[in-house]
Amino acid sequence: MDNETLEKVLAYVDNHICQKINLCDLSEIAAYSPFYFSKLFSETMGMPVTGYIRIRKLQYAIASLLEGQKVIDVALLYAFDSHEGFTRSFKQLFGSTPSTVRKYLTSYTVPLYVVPAIVNNRRIGMSDGKMCNKNLQHDMHQLVFEFLEQSFEEARTAYCTKITVSLLPDNRIKIGDNGRGLPLDLQASKIVLEKILAGSPITNLEYSQMGDLVQAGLQTVNSLCEALQISVSRNGNKFQQDYIRGVAQHDLEISDLPHVTGTEITLKPDTAIFGDTSFSQKIICDWIEANSKDISNLTVDLSGF
Repeated sequence: MDNETLEKVLAYVDNHICQKINLCDLSEIAAYSPFYFSKLFSETMGMPVTGYIRIRKLQYAIASLLEGQKVIDVALLYAFDSHEGFTRSFKQLFGSTPSTVRKYLTSYTVPLYVVPAIVNNRRIGMSDGKMCNKNLQHDMHQLVFEFLEQSFEEARTAYCTKITVSLLPDNRIKIGDNGRGLPLDLQASKIVLEKILAGSPITNLEYSQMGDLVQAGLQTVNSLCEALQISVSRNGNKFQQDYIRGVAQHDLEISDLPHVTGTEITLKPDTAIFGDTSFSQKIICDWIEANSKDISNLTVDLSGF
């Protein structure tokens, strides 16, 4: 399928996003039989056309929810058969219910549709393009290194003397330090935490078009985590929050915890993106060794390695 034809198909989906989109209409635009069009679309985009349409509808649904529309109204707006079916599809894709996203997601922009590039005279689709152009293991470890770098920076400025890294079951990892903790306080903790960490769901569709994750930022890292828990101890208080794909799951929990400072992060990379890719002991240990050489009075404890 050439670029011009695919562009017309993707534009049609977006322009009719509030309607039931018929496979026959799309195949007619592309001038192929429905069967052959479905085959070409899957090869090009790395997913069935029905899956692509569902993702686009749900991405637009997030924007509508943040505008203040009710869940039932959004389900009807984007032509879902029922409130239950919409909620089920929404949670399956984004990990959070529509109500949770409506309450806790701070902002969202519907990503532009992208025609996959042609490399060496071959169309790079969403699935095989991932294997060719992005290294899943590299990116997954970069999620950890982005958070580790925050702890190491505390150590470089002599505010942190101990960092712990623990590999946990189910491909989770915990990072803790005894630094100052993120700059949270009782007055502005929610706003500060949102600016530093709150993200928004990223689907495979978007991830396949992202560049290198080096210095991607904590919001992007959080968005690529299936689950992330943060605990910050600072100024006699303990602040706790849970996220799924960048979206907070409850009001920020605050309790008293005197005489303790530091930050603890437990994260699980998004299996919808990274699949069964596992953390590598060698990659993590090599990174820690390379980045701790110039830091004195620092202890790094490893467990589960």
